[in-house]
Amino acid sequence: MIPATVPTEAVFDRGRLPDKSLPVHAWSDDGEPLVLWRNGLQRAQDIEGFREVRERRQIVGVVPGGGWMTEWQEPSEGTSFADPVVAWAVYSNGDARAIDTDADGDAVQLSPFAKNRRTYHPGQIPVKPLPSKKTPGTAAEDR
Repeated sequence: MIPATVPTEAVFDRGRLPDKSLPVHAWSDDGEPLVLWRNGLQRAQDIEGFREVRERRQIVGVVPGGGWMTEWQEPSEGTSFADPVVAWAVYSNGDARAIDTDADGDAVQLSPFAKNRRTYHPGQIPVKPLPSKKTPGTAAEDR
């Protein structure tokens, strides 16, 4: 068994649910990734849904929210509310994820896959909708 010295994860496909990932704790003598599964190390390939092994993203920094907002919408009720993004978690691969606070004031990383939420900067959202004949980025002959 070879210890895992580079942060790596095994990714598992769960159908309609978001993928699940487990950290690789070691490598077998044959180079197979070993993950903690049911109180023991198990070959990732032997677990249902195994898809790939990739370098695990790690948070390398946190920066202030910078005035960004996140808006939650409840389509069935026709309501929405907005919260300030308190910070951004920056990952080793360059991605950033917004951090919000929940009802108890605890910091929570927002999922990039939330369907009824948008994250925006108030200075970049037009106050009123643009007229349909003046769509930015289109040529006059395309209108």
